[in-house]
Amino acid sequence: MKKKRKILYNVLSVFFISSAISCMPINATERGTEVKNGNDKAPMLLASAEQPAAAQADSAANNGAALYAQAPEPLTVIQCAQCHTAVFYKIKNDGGRHRINCQDCHQQFHSYNPTKNNWKEIMPKCTQCHTEPPHGANFLDCMSCHIIPHTPLNVPMNDLLGGQCANCHTGPSGELTQFPSLHTQQGCSTCHHTKHGYIPSCMECHEPHIPDQPVEACKSCHPVHRPLEITYEAGTEATCGACHDQVYEVWAASPSKHSGVPCAECHAKHGQIPQCTNCHDQPHDPKMLEKFPRCLDCHINAHNPPINK
Repeated sequence: MKKKRKILYNVLSVFFISSAISCMPINATERGTEVKNGNDKAPMLLASAEQPAAAQADSAANNGAALYAQAPEPLTVIQCAQCHTAVFYKIKNDGGRHRINCQDCHQQFHSYNPTKNNWKEIMPKCTQCHTEPPHGANFLDCMSCHIIPHTPLNVPMNDLLGGQCANCHTGPSGELTQFPSLHTQQGCSTCHHTKHGYIPSCMECHEPHIPDQPVEACKSCHPVHRPLEITYEAGTEATCGACHDQVYEVWAASPSKHSGVPCAECHAKHGQIPQCTNCHDQPHDPKMLEKFPRCLDCHINAHNPPINK
């Protein structure tokens, strides 16, 4: 009986020892296979089942060389847009001729050093492309108007720019100064308030002469920067008649030679009342003139001069 118990004890001992060994953690490392007992963490190195350490080192070196086998390529616009998404859509929608490769301007991308604050050194200069100043040699501060270089045509109009408009727009500013009017008292942004190049409707401020009057009709008489200097070309009788309709009807129906004379022939300037002697000599006897010194004493309507009997 004692002998059987001893045999059973030995069998169970072998079983438990084998189970304990099989449960030990085995970790693969760069030095081989490492076994730890979990107590004093003493490593036990076994031979690697895959490949020798020297072979692993050679493989890693070859893989590293492959990473640098190709020369770097410039970033595409889409690659830049992955980070600079807002800028991408600004250029896409309002970039104008600035819809070019990012690196055409940003040749030193990502070289900004915040500790040195060197952004002025790395930011592109307008003169890289615009070698000749487009607005003259006396106006070189591009960013004073083109505040956002990615959308150069979107020049915001505000009071700060009002004094600088005349640097480029010398013609309109000269007219406003030479021909004073209520327009002269306004800043540029009063009319051109949305953006650079915006042409307002006259009816934003003014009442029209007739209902539904188009803006082009206003400008056919009133130069926008000298509105009191009403101008028109010869042969624009229909234009004059749009406002002076009663006079136009009398003139058009008159049997006299006046009906064939353009409005501007007599009225070279709006509101000007001409002298009859500008065109006519004195056709009447001097004694008659003593009694009727003015032509209009008899020829009551200058647009229909025959005397009504």
